[in-house]
Amino acid sequence: MLKTMEEKTYKFMRENTFMEVHCIDLIENMQDPNVSKLAKAFRVTRGAISKVTKRLIEIRAIERYQKPGNKKEIYFRLTDIGREIYWEHEKMHEARIERDSGFFSPLNEAEKDQMIRMLHKIYGQIAEELKKMGLDNYV
Repeated sequence: MLKTMEEKTYKFMRENTFMEVHCIDLIENMQDPNVSKLAKAFRVTRGAISKVTKRLIEIRAIERYQKPGNKKEIYFRLTDIGREIYWEHEKMHEARIERDSGFFSPLNEAEKDQMIRMLHKIYGQIAEELKKMGLDNYV
């Protein structure tokens, strides 16, 4: 995937993978995030999430914790470093929305509807191809 010049200015994108940043996002927004919940949300194995969370713990973006009375289950929460990455990611998305609104604002409703229909068709075609390849979890 190509990165725009704008994206290269975001420190979190130079230092973290796509999966790490989006794992941070889920941990911030999910109630009681643990390996199983994160794996289900990402549609990946628990092993894959364990690898990502291990790295995030190493860079001190997240920390493990347990609830009183439940020493079996391990949960995750953001540290100050993780919250900083989370907010930089949010700001990037806000900037993209603002940037892209200039493209969409001149379109009338019929043009927007036509674009949405076209994107749904493209998505449907890609989804069918992924299913044929046995990659349903990417749909």
